[in-house]
Parts: sequence; C-alpha cells; structure tokens
Amino acid sequence: MVNVDTPVLVVGAGPSGLTLANELARHGVTVRIIDRAPAPATTSRALVVQPRSLEIFEDMEVIDDVLAVGGKAPGINVMFANDKSVRLELDDLLNDPANYTTYQSLFTLSQDDTERILTKKLEERGVRVERGLTMTDLAAGEGHMIVSVRAADGTTRAIRCAWVIGCDGAHSAVREAAGIPFEGTTYPDEFIMADAELDWDLPDGDIYAFPSRAGFIAAFAMPGEHRFRIFGNVKAGPEGPGPEYSEPTHEEFQAMVDERMPLPATVVREHWVSRYRLHRRVAPRYREGRVFLVGDAAHVHSPAGAQGMNTGIQDAYNLAWKLALVANGIAGEPLLDSYQAERHPVGKRLLTTTDRLFAVISGQSATATFLRAHLAPQIVSRVLARHSIRTWLVGTLAQLRVAYPASPLNHEDGSGWKAAPAPGDRARQADVLIDGEPGRLHDLLHGTRHTVLLFAGTGGARQEAELCRVADRIRHAYPDLVTAYVISTERLTDHPALVGDPDRSAHDRYGLGRAAAAFVIRPDLHICYRGTPIDTGTLLAELARRLPGAAPKAVDSPFA
Repeated sequence: MVNVDTPVLVVGAGPSGLTLANELARHGVTVRIIDRAPAPATTSRALVVQPRSLEIFEDMEVIDDVLAVGGKAPGINVMFANDKSVRLELDDLLNDPANYTTYQSLFTLSQDDTERILTKKLEERGVRVERGLTMTDLAAGEGHMIVSVRAADGTTRAIRCAWVIGCDGAHSAVREAAGIPFEGTTYPDEFIMADAELDWDLPDGDIYAFPSRAGFIAAFAMPGEHRFRIFGNVKAGPEGPGPEYSEPTHEEFQAMVDERMPLPATVVREHWVSRYRLHRRVAPRYREGRVFLVGDAAHVHSPAGAQGMNTGIQDAYNLAWKLALVANGIAGEPLLDSYQAERHPVGKRLLTTTDRLFAVISGQSATATFLRAHLAPQIVSRVLARHSIRTWLVGTLAQLRVAYPASPLNHEDGSGWKAAPAPGDRARQADVLIDGEPGRLHDLLHGTRHTVLLFAGTGGARQEAELCRVADRIRHAYPDLVTAYVISTERLTDHPALVGDPDRSAHDRYGLGRAAAAFVIRPDLHICYRGTPIDTGTLLAELARRLPGAAPKAVDSPFA
C-alpha cells in the first residue's frame, strides 16, 4: 500500500465538505479537511434546510443542535398583485408513503450556523478544519495524489493522500486542477439578496413568493422577529452586468421591494446585503481518477426551490459510505463509479428544472412577464388545487423523492411489487414498536451499516421465529457491517431483531400485503435490493456481492 499522509483530503469547509468529513470520520476513515479562509464565515448565505437534509442530520447525530437554533417554515405562500394567493401547508402533504418523514416542514437555519454545528461535531470526532490553506495544484502518483497547498504566510507544502474531494465551491481549484470542465452559462440579470427586518402585515415564520410583471422577489422567514431572507432579480444597468459581487445601497434594495411586493413593506434594517451574478453550470463528470467533486464544485444553479446546499449535502452523504468501504478494504474501487451514476443525473435534472422555473419567475421576455402578470394566478391556483400535484411537488421540493432508478447497485428478485418502493428509492419512514416502545423505522437504519428489513407480511404464512433465525444468521455473518430486523404485525416471538408493526403502518407504507419481502437498505438510507419470497441463501449472496472484502463469519447462535 502506498504511504500517504492521510487517506482522504477534503478541500473546502462549507456544508458539503463538513458533511463529507464528518461522515468519513463516522465510518472510521482518517480524513483531513482544509479551507482557504482564515476563519469561518459569519453571513447566513444558504438558509433553507429541506426535510431530507434533516433526516441526514439525524443520522449524523447533529439534529438536536440544528433544531435548537433554526426555525420551522410550515407554509409556502405564492402571492400575486390581484390579491390572489395560494398556500401550501406542508404538514398536510408530508404524510403519503413516499413523503412521510419525521420532519413535517421546511426548516430555516443560517449557513454559518449549519457550518458551526457541523464543525463542532467534526471536532468531537477528532478532526479539526485546517484553515488558511489554499490548494494550488494536484499531481497524480501511482495509487495516490500529491496536493500542493499554500499557507497564509506564503509557505508551501505537499500533502500526499489516496483521494482528494473538491468541496471548494463554484470556483473550485480542485476542479480546475483536475481538468474537469464546468459547462453552462451565467444569467443576464443581477440578483440582490439580504437578511433584513421588514415592517409589513404578513406574519413571521412562513415563506413568501411574489411573482410580478417586473420580476420576482421572495422572503424566507429567519429566526428573529420580523426577520427575513429576501432575494430578487434586477436588470443589469445600461453598461451591462456589474462585477460578480457588490453591495447595493439601502435605497436600491427598498426600490426592489416596492416594485415587486403587492403590499406595503418597509426595510427597517439590513443585517447583510449583496448583489451578485447567478450561474447555471454542471461538471460533465464528478470523478477524475482519485479526485471527486461535491456540491457547488460539481453543479451550481439558480436558488429556485432552495435546493443547492441540500443537494451538496446529499452528494457528500452518498459518496462518504462508498469511499469508506473502499478505503477500509471492504469493497473494490468500482463501487465509487456509482457516485457519478447516481448523483450526476440528480445535478443535471436539478439544473434543468430550476433553470426552467427561474426563466418563468424572473425572465424579462414578453412571454415571461405576461405569464407572471396574467396567467400565473389562474394556472397556479388551479394546478395546486389538485392534492396529487401538491403532494408530488412538496415531496420533490423536500428532496424526499430523490431516487437512483438507474444505479448499478440496484437489484431485485420476485414480482408483484405494485406500490412498494423500488431499488434506488429512499427508504420510507414508518411508525413501529421498538422493544415495545413507539419508534420510527429510520431509527433502525441509523449508523454506518447496511440494514436488512424482513417484512413478515400480513398473511401469517411465514412464522416470526423462522424470519428471526434468518435475521440472526445475517447479523452473525457480518456483525460490523450489516444488521437485520423482522417487521411483524403480530410480535409473537421474543427476539432482539423483532420490530412491531401492530397497525400495519410499515407494511402499508412499503406497499406490502400478505407475502413476506426483504429490503436491503444502504448506509445512506436508500434501498439497494428488494426480494420476495425471502430466501436466506439469496440474501447472503447479495450481501457477499456488495461486501466482497468481508469474509462472512460462521454462525454461532442459539437462534440458528
């Protein structure tokens, strides 16, 4: 094995980089993380944390700190100049099987708070962010990378590592040094974003969007009285677009508010305000040899839908467990190819979706302005009157429906799945009894292992005791890598793997009836296998294929 200073070097200590470093450390991989900034940022920047990211934070054991600092945003309001408005109550739309989650609203948390919480957890895991270090070059060696970095005092050094992860944003030095293009364009308009206190008649706590003939403005509730994150587009001046970043005056900011909002609103105070340019770009590949791109280094897009930071967090969550299995010798390097196969389509689709939405809500063409002023009030109210569309829209916005249907890791046996989640889908949440106490199915999935869920079915054809023996055999074969549970509507057997489903909540949410079925859940809470009927040999062969470097241990159990 090549001698390295660290197996993994993460470049960039934003939410994506901090998530990745935390997850690698949690999975037992030695990691270093560097950032060019001498100190953490103190501005809010990204604000909305989607329910799927909250599920990830729960698995990462930072959810209590997140919930203590941020605030719920229970509703989204689209308001037009003609007094028409549409409101989406999120908790009503996060209860169908695919959407069901512990976190029944969007959540607002300033990015500096997100980074502070993740940094604290990382330090608890024994890893500190090395600040004031700028990556200047990459060189590939035989089975390793050499990363050149420059300190704030001008001195340089080389870091030898097995893998380099670029989490260093839209102007990624890692991406440039690896020779990966960043394809796309820059939007013609400029955008103003601010954290401000507003004097208006709307209540705190919600999210508000105001499409108008002039363009678009939105206000996202922040912690604090009458405090909102506000952003909107403005036309470039007669001399064309300005610099990448600048600071508008109070008068310019108030003028945008007056022009766009259909009700009186006074900007009392700006805590932070910036004018900037927006880009829509995506890297054609997220991996180049031993270099990976994560978050804004891989894809940037409009803020429509508040998807950017959350997508980067999911990138990191997807990559970390795979890199850990490879670094620990449990899986081969081909597993890492699934990162591109799974996350690149998500980034491409997000770029297309947000670009089309942004063209409608902020475009200056005659068609876009006419649509916002005249057709949007009727279209939005009619379309969103349909419960199925509202449910799909909110589930997509919350990133609970992100799936990898074409993943090379997917496999299934059997047929007749009907409404069951498919391989590549997020593992669904459900209410169950754990050790006789109320709990959630995701409580069983937390940690760093794969999880096998053995649903007993509702027909009584498969005995609990028999499935408990299957679970016990799986647990003993891969004690540190796989765990297994039996989900039963009866709970007639006393066994540590048995989970109660007395009201059939879990069976219903997984679209299951009388027949027994097995699901294998990855460490990132996505399904990689489903099979019916349950066959012990097939399950063990499936796990052996996924964990080729782990020799199954002989079964030594009173339940075998």
